[in-house]
Amino acid sequence: NKKNLKMSELGLRNQIITTVTEVEAAYYNLIYAQENVKVQEKALELAERLVAENRRRVEVGALAPLDEKQAESQAAASRANLLDAQANRETAERVLKSLLSDDYNDWMDIRIEPAEALLAVPQTLDLQESWRTGMAQRPDLLQARISVEKQARTVSFQKNQLYPQLDLVGDFGYSASEDEFSGALGQISSRDNPYYSYGVSVSIPLANTAARNSYKSAKVTKEQLQLQLRKLEQGILITIENSMADARISFERVSVTHQATGYAEDALKAEQTKLEKGKSTSFVVLQLQSNLTAARSAEIRALADYNIALARLAQNEGSTLDRRNIELSVK
Repeated sequence: NKKNLKMSELGLRNQIITTVTEVEAAYYNLIYAQENVKVQEKALELAERLVAENRRRVEVGALAPLDEKQAESQAAASRANLLDAQANRETAERVLKSLLSDDYNDWMDIRIEPAEALLAVPQTLDLQESWRTGMAQRPDLLQARISVEKQARTVSFQKNQLYPQLDLVGDFGYSASEDEFSGALGQISSRDNPYYSYGVSVSIPLANTAARNSYKSAKVTKEQLQLQLRKLEQGILITIENSMADARISFERVSVTHQATGYAEDALKAEQTKLEKGKSTSFVVLQLQSNLTAARSAEIRALADYNIALARLAQNEGSTLDRRNIELSVK
């Protein structure tokens, strides 16, 4: 029963870890969705500015009408992208609300505004240390180990059923021998005739087929549980290594996408200057605007993915509660 209680506690701990991780992921996805709305708003602003500039150039005959139409097409596409980004933001907000409360009606009219920006804080990632943490703290792994221990006790019990049974027996009481019930009751009350007996009872099983089959079944079940435990341990090691690789790649993507955003901004500024001098076309500027928007979106996506990767790594290690300073006490 103590083992069963411990397994229940570990099951609760595992569920809380899963829930906390999902909340973290939903939170970072919401920040990404909100920042992406800002990116799309800037893209629409750039597109509308180019439309206005091209319209003036067409009016004075410095630009072909086709360039104006191309800019208007890009502006319309930017409006559509902004609507999609706004819809994604609303969806991400609803996902987070569903994780924060068991009564969605209480949150329907509440607007969630994250109080922090997406950052890429460098982390020291040690694979060996993460493996040790996972082997020591993963709730599902600890449950599997307890299951093996429980089955070992079952095997021991079933093995005992194969042996002869030796019982010590004893009896003590008072007797009466009167014709009248009242007289007999009086003798018992006065304890006139005490008696006692003791001895040994030995039971020797002959075929004992049922006990032998139960013992064999218990041993096979234990072997199966041990195999499942080893498979789980190996799976945890691989999962942790994969999570750590995701975190490292995500962190590298943050730097790369940030550089890409800077290059895209510089390229757009240079091309806009060339367009003003008549040495470029609206088509090239529109393409560079799209590249800048994609680079900005990729940068904030990389930031969100990095933070989510760290949360997933902690989940796979079983260290989520420690990471978030959450103390779980079951009474």
